[in-house]
Amino acid sequence: MAVLNRQTVQKISRGLRSRYPLFYVIGWEEARLEHLLRSVARSYYNGAGTLIVWSATEGFRAGDGDGDAAETALAAVADAAGDGDLRDPVAALRAIAGSEQPALYLMKDLPAWFEANPALVRAVRDLYYRLEHRSIHVFFSYPQLLLPEILKKELFLIDMDLPAEEEIVEALAAAPNTGDTPRADLYRYAAAMRGLSLNEVMHLQARLFRGAPVALDATLAEIQEEKSQLLRKESCLRFYPPQRSLDAIGGLENLKAWVTKRADLFSEQAYEAGIPLPRGVLFMGISGCGKSMAAKAIAAAWQLPLVRMDMSLVLSGSFGTPEYAFEQATRMAEDVAPVVLWVDEIENAFGYDDHGGGGAHGAGNVNIFSSFLTWLQEKNPRVFVAATANRIQALPAELMRKGRFDQLFFLDLPHQDERREIFRLHIQANGGDPGAFDLGYLAASTREWSGAEIEQAVKSARIDAYQEGRPFNERDVVSNIVATIALSRTMVEQIKAIRDWCFKRAINASKPAATE
Repeated sequence: MAVLNRQTVQKISRGLRSRYPLFYVIGWEEARLEHLLRSVARSYYNGAGTLIVWSATEGFRAGDGDGDAAETALAAVADAAGDGDLRDPVAALRAIAGSEQPALYLMKDLPAWFEANPALVRAVRDLYYRLEHRSIHVFFSYPQLLLPEILKKELFLIDMDLPAEEEIVEALAAAPNTGDTPRADLYRYAAAMRGLSLNEVMHLQARLFRGAPVALDATLAEIQEEKSQLLRKESCLRFYPPQRSLDAIGGLENLKAWVTKRADLFSEQAYEAGIPLPRGVLFMGISGCGKSMAAKAIAAAWQLPLVRMDMSLVLSGSFGTPEYAFEQATRMAEDVAPVVLWVDEIENAFGYDDHGGGGAHGAGNVNIFSSFLTWLQEKNPRVFVAATANRIQALPAELMRKGRFDQLFFLDLPHQDERREIFRLHIQANGGDPGAFDLGYLAASTREWSGAEIEQAVKSARIDAYQEGRPFNERDVVSNIVATIALSRTMVEQIKAIRDWCFKRAINASKPAATE
């Protein structure tokens, strides 16, 4: 494991340069943290430093691979402790305070004892003052932040970053069962594994690699499934498997051209060249016209994982306060980047109700809305946000200004050419032969229909025919068209209001109709 996480090393270096004696490291991976701190110790002490590790079960021990310097530091701690039990956290801190030997100390799980233990909290504060102007630094590690208010000024806080692609590639390459897997494929796997801890990476590679080459697409799918379980356990994000391609969407030619033109910007070459990445799009329009489908298709077109932020879970309190749940979700999205983050029906979270006030979950959540705006502006550029909205009049104006989204697309009811294509796609997807149907007649019969309504008419036709023991035909589709009252007939005023609002405010996702 020769590659270190540069971001975490930089955080530690900042604390050391600031002469902080005490550090709190939030992270799960103890072996990786030991390796990192051992490397930092050698650099910080010009090759003569050492790492001493403490736990409540073993007391003090030398870090793996350390030699005489570690033995000297351990002896100094033992002398300072006298007859004290070094597995006791208070006795261990006193022993460190009494030692004069320069070293880095890693104390595992010490924050778990802080609660209702004023003697331990006092010992930490005493250690802080005893180590001033000395070349001894102590790192407390724990997966959660359990920090008493009284200690917040004494400890330098560090979030241990998850492994980057370089670390994952080196770990995969060093594993004995990866065989002769091409280096280029290892980079693809490493990019897909972002967001997993190194322990999780090694468990996953043990299952996927058996000493022989593996199929790239199948392996990537397995990795994405593993990440979906991680997201489900730890945040309000939900992973979606690869969705239909742009070719499987009828119409929306302007949107398709925009997406296709940017398809190669998330490549490693573009990233290394510093090419600005698209930040996101906001899909506005009429219900059933393909906004969610377009968000899914972007991920497929760019070969990126698709993750949905469930705002109802963020606001539910199931993952802590809404502010904490939102911060955790956005941090996780950045950890698994590059990714398409899909925020569906965004007005339900941040929109205004019909009276101009906050919605049931929405703009009244001022703290989350403010955090969301700031995050959109400052987020990791490899997180592409695809947001959708039905009631666009309810969206606050500051959400839609340039710099937060690259483009605002309006998805209107499909025109006749698009409806013809939508019928063709759904007839084919349901096992029919589009050549046996008069697509022009079907398109003309469904004027002002949404794509979702057309899809349902075809599916219902197939169900009707199946119940009669035969393939479905044009007559079945026409029967279902006649029996359906389209949304455009029941919500004329609302649709007109949406169209009026979007006129000159958003780019139409469709090209003008050749016929209608």
